[in-house]
Amino acid sequence: MKNYNFIIWIFKLLTLITITQSANILVFAPMPFKSHFRGFQPLFKELAARGHNLTVVSIFPLKTPLANYTDIPISVDENILKSVDPMELASHSFLTVLPGMWRMSTSLGSKMVSKPEMQNFILSQDYEFDLVMVFPFCQEYTITLGHKYKAPVINLGVSMLWPSNSKWIGEPSTFSYILDQRTRATDQMSFIERFKNTVIGIYQLFLEDYYYLPLQKETMDKYFKYKGYESRPPIEDMLRNVSVTLINSHYSIGVTRPYLPGTIEIAGLHVNEPKPLTGKFLEFVESAEYGVIYFSFGTIVDPSTLPNSTIDIFINVLKKVKQKVMWKWDSKNLPQLPNHVMVSDWFPQPDILGHPNVRLFITHGGVHSLEEATYNALPIVGIPFFGDQHMNMKLAERNGIGKMVDHIGLNEKSMLSAINEVLTNPKYKENSKLRSEIFKDTHPRPMDRAIYWIEYVLRYGGANHLKSSSVALNYSQYFLGDVCFVVISITAISIFVIAMMIKYIFKAKTINSSKKKK
Repeated sequence: MKNYNFIIWIFKLLTLITITQSANILVFAPMPFKSHFRGFQPLFKELAARGHNLTVVSIFPLKTPLANYTDIPISVDENILKSVDPMELASHSFLTVLPGMWRMSTSLGSKMVSKPEMQNFILSQDYEFDLVMVFPFCQEYTITLGHKYKAPVINLGVSMLWPSNSKWIGEPSTFSYILDQRTRATDQMSFIERFKNTVIGIYQLFLEDYYYLPLQKETMDKYFKYKGYESRPPIEDMLRNVSVTLINSHYSIGVTRPYLPGTIEIAGLHVNEPKPLTGKFLEFVESAEYGVIYFSFGTIVDPSTLPNSTIDIFINVLKKVKQKVMWKWDSKNLPQLPNHVMVSDWFPQPDILGHPNVRLFITHGGVHSLEEATYNALPIVGIPFFGDQHMNMKLAERNGIGKMVDHIGLNEKSMLSAINEVLTNPKYKENSKLRSEIFKDTHPRPMDRAIYWIEYVLRYGGANHLKSSSVALNYSQYFLGDVCFVVISITAISIFVIAMMIKYIFKAKTINSSKKKK
């Protein structure tokens, strides 16, 4: 009997191992946000390398096919990509940033999921998946694929959580110190910043349920009519049923805040040891007597689309620095530049940032660029535009690894002053080295941590035990509105009763006094 039980135990263990090692995993990424997708793509490759079967629906297929990695590529035209205007995003105030993002993402999402390739996949009955991974950034409707495939869902968060993400998975979102990065503040907020943070938080906790979420439901109901869709639960229930959330953030470059067990920081998945430069890049960097400045605004902000006045400022500043400059410029319409400036629509950025002769990184403050700079202990000058970029750069200033120059009111003097300050003051390099050590000093490394939790969800059938009971509470219960109402009511009634008793006692004494006088 003991031998039989032992054999059963071995069989169950082997079954668990087999399930974990050969799971069919869907990655569904309809939005054309290159930086969001590229930050997680190394994770998809690693899962495939470890024996899982990945099916990836996106507009970013691999250039070189990979075993166990199946791309379902989605075509996208330039008009769709141009509909995301970075300068329009940068123009929003804290009052308009959320409605603007809601409108943009809803329009963009409908254009993407309505494409024939996308509809062919959504309506197909040829696939079975053990796990679904989605990006919750402005595409909550994708959660329905967990229902279609009867599989657990993992969120891939492209940055620090904000209140909208937090409320569905039960994370605390205390406005006094847990900030929404779109307030352009840090976690050490002034009264005005806490006020803005509260307003943005209230937008997401209450108003988005009446304006934004119905738009997401409309997209889901219109374009996700797979077989059996009629039985799916409300989108709110599906959003509350996420197993684990992997977020691209880390306290060394972000903020320190509490997380539940199912929310895992995995910043730096895309960061590796820099490889040696070759060809023209190597020649350019090593021939720089005073070092090199690398200048890039990432994948969304194309310098050529900025106002001419801003471009002129950049050019005039670059003319005055003695360092050589490598400038990422996506347009073929190049401005007249001095000889010490190299322009290209592509640079091997991670390898450039890791070269010892590169002294400074001029960046927009995107989280991936910040991670790469931090990993390589490279000081930065940031010119943020939108999203989390202002917060990232204010934190970089607070940590002493760089200087921020706002694009609003930008001038030659402020930009050149920031560059010279970071290049000449040794504290920025010293602080960058410290932050690099903190960023790297993590165990297990981000990739292994992400893989562990993905396989954990597979091993335990969705890992429901990680979910907080707070997701089942309504707003009145979560914020103790019902308790406060009862306490206030009892207090008010008690005060009223006591007041009436005191009034009666005084009245009785007055009557007694009158009788005695008579």
